[in-house]
Amino acid sequence: MGCANSRAKDKQLIIPRNGDPKERQRRSTVHINMSENIRELMLNSGRRTIVFFGGPKSGKGAVIEELVESFGVKVISAESLLHNALHKKLATPNADGDGAKLETAAMLSQLKSQPTLVNLEWIFELIKTEVMRYPDTVHVIDLLPNSKIILRDKTLFDNAAALLQKFEETCPVAFAMHLYIDKENLNRQLDNAAHLTNPEGCTAPGGINDEADSASTKKRHALYEEALKPVQEYFRQSDRLVEVDVSSMSHERIWFKIVRMFASFDLSERQNNNLIVIFVEDAGKVQALVDRKVRLIKMVDIVDEPAAEFDLLMECLLYQIAELGCPNVCYAVDVKDSTLEKAEEQETKKCLVYEQLNHTKLSSHLNKYQKNMLDEEESSESWDNNNYVCYKAPNNLTLLFSEGFDSKRAEVIATTYCSMDKV
Repeated sequence: MGCANSRAKDKQLIIPRNGDPKERQRRSTVHINMSENIRELMLNSGRRTIVFFGGPKSGKGAVIEELVESFGVKVISAESLLHNALHKKLATPNADGDGAKLETAAMLSQLKSQPTLVNLEWIFELIKTEVMRYPDTVHVIDLLPNSKIILRDKTLFDNAAALLQKFEETCPVAFAMHLYIDKENLNRQLDNAAHLTNPEGCTAPGGINDEADSASTKKRHALYEEALKPVQEYFRQSDRLVEVDVSSMSHERIWFKIVRMFASFDLSERQNNNLIVIFVEDAGKVQALVDRKVRLIKMVDIVDEPAAEFDLLMECLLYQIAELGCPNVCYAVDVKDSTLEKAEEQETKKCLVYEQLNHTKLSSHLNKYQKNMLDEEESSESWDNNNYVCYKAPNNLTLLFSEGFDSKRAEVIATTYCSMDKV
């Protein structure tokens, strides 16, 4: 089953089967290691503070920006707080008693000569003050400063456990999230970047940035990893460390996994982060949804051998959906003329499906955002006429099967999807 791994203009993909399947899966998978204890803390404990950390090339900044856009979280950057506080602390007052502007270069120079100007207790006090200003908000704390000068102080995080414990007396933390990239992948990315050159005359942002300096970034990564250890261990000991392997370097896949994890915490959503997949054997049954711009995925269109083995087709479907990301409303999948039409011949997989419902309407599974998106589109036919069999699973996943869909076939597809869809 050979296919071209090129992205069409509308992002409809045909998935390749080149190379070793296990290696292909390793490269494309985003793993999230998280205990159920964390969902309990977010849903029932009242803890709404999350600590974030990620080293060079981890994509931490992009993930935090997406969390702000999707859930309206309040970001507290230790580096920004330190920057502002140091400006006030180090600037020489002018004749009017106001702090004169201190250039960043001069501030860094003073830090280099006086590294003890910054200590972890002061950082936590700055963060605590900011958290207390917005007590009812979900806070994401970007804890580790990126400054090499600050991270070079090997004693900075020595007493991290004691200070975190003290900080949590006032500001309890639900969990810490670590975005990490394995060293081999990082080195490969940096070595590739080292061969790039700036386009002629390019000096503005968008050219090759300082992370293309391979040696410098590797040093920053080593400093970051060393500084992180006591913080990481503190949260690991209390089973509150979420580790996200971002080695795939695919922002779409990384965000697709993280957004569904956060959606399962029942946060107030600004966008749709609720994944619903409707399986049909006749696309005409969901035409009213397609008319309202619901994305229809035909299995015969995303593979060049629709009669290929069942597990491979399911893997291709999950890959396709992960690449497309969270939809405005849901996805409709037409299994006609593919191996999925004979799924009942396969064995049911072992997985966690915590609810099965019969004769349910699509509307009962939509959030307010999704309903508004459907109602905005004008159509003569109602979009909520059909009945479905529903399988609900963790990570905000809902699988619906149209009326008349063979029950064994639906069960095999649902359990296979859930077993492959691991956060």
